[in-house]
Amino acid sequence: MKKVLAIVLALVMVLSFAACGKSKALADDTHEAWVAHGQYLLADGTENSWGGKATEVYEKSALTAISLDDVKKIDQALYDVLSKKDVKYLYTIDLIFGTNDAGWSAKFVKDGKVCKANGSYAFKVAQCTAEVDGSNKVYSEDQWISDPKTAYVEALTPDTVFYPTWQEEADEYGLSWADNPVVTGGAGLYTLVIAQYTNASAPGAPGYGVGLVLKEAKEGIPYVEGFVPADHTFGIVGGFAASDWGNAGADVPMTQASDNSWTGEVTLKAGDEFKVRADGAWNDSWGNGADNLKAEADGTYVVTITFNGGDDVVVEAKLK
Repeated sequence: MKKVLAIVLALVMVLSFAACGKSKALADDTHEAWVAHGQYLLADGTENSWGGKATEVYEKSALTAISLDDVKKIDQALYDVLSKKDVKYLYTIDLIFGTNDAGWSAKFVKDGKVCKANGSYAFKVAQCTAEVDGSNKVYSEDQWISDPKTAYVEALTPDTVFYPTWQEEADEYGLSWADNPVVTGGAGLYTLVIAQYTNASAPGAPGYGVGLVLKEAKEGIPYVEGFVPADHTFGIVGGFAASDWGNAGADVPMTQASDNSWTGEVTLKAGDEFKVRADGAWNDSWGNGADNLKAEADGTYVVTITFNGGDDVVVEAKLK
């Protein structure tokens, strides 16, 4: 009888510890804060931004540590997924995506098709440290999530968030780890839940998981499927003096050479970096994959961009 009581007591203690673990906020004690970044809106309507924003905006865009039980209150399906993971840290924040124009665009893939979203649908989270400077805290980003080499993230709610492939070489859609995660569930107020797992990120083994739960749909900027070259003009932009990446003057214009090809000439010095972009803006631009093109020697270059369908875009630069 005593042995049975001991076993029962042990089981009760195990269950109590398990229940306590699920109700405890999983806060990261190695960073000052986890902070949301991107050109969308915070829940109170504040315009958010990327790194280097004002201290006040850093404070407003800091995430809150939560427990697994808290996730159940947000969304049962997301809780069911996360409860099967070995979660080390767990955070959340409410954000508004897709209602303000960021002035640029991000690509994502949905149902096997490449789509374009306004930059206000793109986001990242950073683990930050902070130093006290008088009455202010000065934040700095230690770890971006996702990060090309150290923070491989999986989408816990694939219907609402797209993560690009975790590789340096562009995939068949032209996407790589240089691209941003994108909200794909439409414009609205979302609850973002992000978890860091106990295992370190590695190819095929995510170290983080992100879920987005729609709280309130809103009128916003629609997604665009594909890119129609004939609807645009093209120009060469770069670090050369006449351009200064578009700050010094207009892009060097390109003229249509065929149904799917445009060409232009630009004078460059060895080491100058440059790209082709559409409509004198950064919504759509192309270089050497995810990188800029670079002049190998001084001279005049003939630059050609060719659209072969879908995301098969080739940019070539040859000395004249």
